[in-house]
Amino acid sequence: MIPDLRDQTTARLRADLADHTLPCAAQPELFFEPDTATPYSETRAAKKLRERSAAALCESCPARALCLELALRVKPAAGVWAGYTAKEIDRLRDDVSEAA
Repeated sequence: MIPDLRDQTTARLRADLADHTLPCAAQPELFFEPDTATPYSETRAAKKLRERSAAALCESCPARALCLELALRVKPAAGVWAGYTAKEIDRLRDDVSEAA
């Protein structure tokens, strides 16, 4: 069961996330794309594989609900959060807004 985190402050969510040992802390390169200003930016296929790998780690993360709630609040521009890309987070936010 996912806890109701709506009444928790954003600062407290960040603090709770920091209290966990998270897969994203051990492998941050999976959760954010490389600097696109370099000649070594990733291909579309590599990006898809990286994002799928990150999402797979998120599936068993003990802080996934906290991470998702934080992402819905802060609207990240990039990265994988709770198994969702920034674009997917935007769509989830739209779905939540429409349902309310």
